Amino acid sequence: MKVSCVVYKTESCTFSMQKAFKAAQTIESCGYETNELRIVYSDVLGNVLKEEKGKSDVVFLLTGKRCFDAVKPLIQSIYKTESYKTEEFIVFTEQSKTLCLCSATNVDVIQTDVAAYLQQKTSTRTGKLVVRSLGASLARVESLIAESKRRDGGRMRYRHRREYDEDVIEIFYGEDAPKMLIDDVLRLFAEGLADTVYALDDTPLAKQLVELLKIRGKKLSVAESFTGGGIAKKIVEISGASAVYFEGLNTYNELSKIRRLGVSEYTLHTYGAVSDQTAYEMAAGLIGEGTCDISIATTGLAGPKSDRSQLPVGLCYIAVGTKERVFVYRYKFDGEREEITQKAIHYALFLAYKQLKNM
Repeated sequence: MKVSCVVYKTESCTFSMQKAFKAAQTIESCGYETNELRIVYSDVLGNVLKEEKGKSDVVFLLTGKRCFDAVKPLIQSIYKTESYKTEEFIVFTEQSKTLCLCSATNVDVIQTDVAAYLQQKTSTRTGKLVVRSLGASLARVESLIAESKRRDGGRMRYRHRREYDEDVIEIFYGEDAPKMLIDDVLRLFAEGLADTVYALDDTPLAKQLVELLKIRGKKLSVAESFTGGGIAKKIVEISGASAVYFEGLNTYNELSKIRRLGVSEYTLHTYGAVSDQTAYEMAAGLIGEGTCDISIATTGLAGPKSDRSQLPVGLCYIAVGTKERVFVYRYKFDGEREEITQKAIHYALFLAYKQLKNM
């Protein structure tokens, strides 16, 4: 089945493209693997929909609430029958062809309505496995997907996304998939990715950390240098983070590290700001205040150029501290400034989560 997605925007339909892309990803997560994504801004929507009808079995049309009702007459001139409808999701059909009109502004509604329609259309129940990991090699992940495909006999579909060394593997299956096969596939990924796995469901990394902090009854503090508050941002985006997040310090300057965290001048002058010793003292300084149970500290060089230390761009140290000891990890990330920073943020959250699990 060929599936395409069309995003329609006008001056009156004010919604961000980020929401549209998120909606498209949500549609895929419901079991529709999109072969094409088109963005239409002008009055050529009718021609685009006719073209897509000719080459696609299912077309998803994403638009804002203001355009939702306005485009229905145009759609009905191309797809004759309205066969399924909710408040923000309408299905039109013409023989074997289908168009799904979706509001691009409400991802939760799309997820519920598209999943319900998929189940009704196929008359089968569908399920999904999700595996999330960080730090596994791409070759390893791809080999596990290939092995899983070999075992499933064509009864499963796979969607793999990789960004900043984080892998999200979604595995879709129908009611014809035996439970033994589903369990076998899940075990294959869990064992194959081993310690890089942080979730066997669709829970993002920051939320995993916040939820585990709640379960453990622990408080977290963060001291960031080159990540510039990115770790703190990820944490406070999670609802309920205030119950476990004590503070975040953006100690970018060396004097700030000395005054706010107790990093010694000797350490900074002898080893430099980007060093395992400095990362250690940053994390230890937060723990030493007695206001948190676990701490995260980052220091590194995101580029685009090195500083007077002449250390390589991408070098960073991430420290995770507890009341018993401080662990320091050294990484050398490749990529542009944004990619290096985002990788460090992801790894810092991951390392804190892994350490917390062992507390």
